[in-house]
Amino acid sequence: MSVIGFDIGTFATKALLLNIKGKGKKQQVSIEGLGLSQMPAGVMAQWEEQPLPARTAMSAAMRSLVKNCKLKSGRFAALSLSGETMIIKKISMPVTSQKELRQSLAMEAEQYIPYPINDVIIDGHILNTDDRYGQMSVLLVAARKEVVFNYMQAIAQTKPLKPTVIDVDALAFFNAYDFIYPDSRENVILVDIGATMIHITVLCDGLPHTIKEENIGGQRLTEDIEDAFGLPPEEAEAIKLGSVEPPDRAECAEIFDRIFSNWTAAIERSTEMVKSEFPDFQPSKIFLAGGGALINGLAGQFQSHFHVPTEVFNPLASIKYNPKKFDKSYLDYIGPQMAVSFGLAIRKPETN
Repeated sequence: MSVIGFDIGTFATKALLLNIKGKGKKQQVSIEGLGLSQMPAGVMAQWEEQPLPARTAMSAAMRSLVKNCKLKSGRFAALSLSGETMIIKKISMPVTSQKELRQSLAMEAEQYIPYPINDVIIDGHILNTDDRYGQMSVLLVAARKEVVFNYMQAIAQTKPLKPTVIDVDALAFFNAYDFIYPDSRENVILVDIGATMIHITVLCDGLPHTIKEENIGGQRLTEDIEDAFGLPPEEAEAIKLGSVEPPDRAECAEIFDRIFSNWTAAIERSTEMVKSEFPDFQPSKIFLAGGGALINGLAGQFQSHFHVPTEVFNPLASIKYNPKKFDKSYLDYIGPQMAVSFGLAIRKPETN
């Protein structure tokens, strides 16, 4: 009943299969298989206008990963969504049980959704309740049915995999964090820097309060380095990650600072939203994940800017693995890119 967590991005698809035995404190987790497959350039960016090529590319990537990374023991596939077709919002509504939530959520959520209510799939999770006023805070998640259908079709084309979970990138990252730090009730900021987007999740007392996405990922930095120095993408990417010296250090630093200022501004906007409700909010830590987290010195830059301890989140660092099967240096490299896949891989199959 193992679940393969597929994180499908514009640049690459990542897959992770874990071997999970037992429950609670006796639970044992080990890495069964993992890998990364590059996506055809531009295909996922045209998802809305041309869904068929995107579905085909997704299915091909999943098939390739299952075969090449020996993930065949995983019967179920879990995927996650992000982008403009997703709506994630914290709302307030009258107290109800989690079981009754879905029945009343559609009526409450209609005012927050810019699409016809019949065109979206809605779900929600109760964060906390205030019995004094008979109100509760709910994390509302809505996705267009068309988008979910396309993801389901992509899995259907990847036989014999069966779809089990469609999640949200930011919440999958949170689930990975919560799995690694199950007793944490701290105020934490989770930052997932992908190729085209940055996802920011602000946790209050260990629970998601604000989730925001912005369309400026690590690929923008690579492209700006390409344009500035007339370099091929591979060399620009190597400069971004710090493995190759730039032609002009000062000019490269200016390019990095422009992108970095966009990322810090996005985080500041998210924290201000939290402070509007909790004026004394102060994060105790920032965790970075995604391909952008590998940028040389980025964690230190965030720590200096926000004066908050910052580290790269690697969910694989504390997970057992067979050293004859996996190279530690590779796991250290790919681990931060596996935050979303990890959060998906720990889900239990939901086949009904």
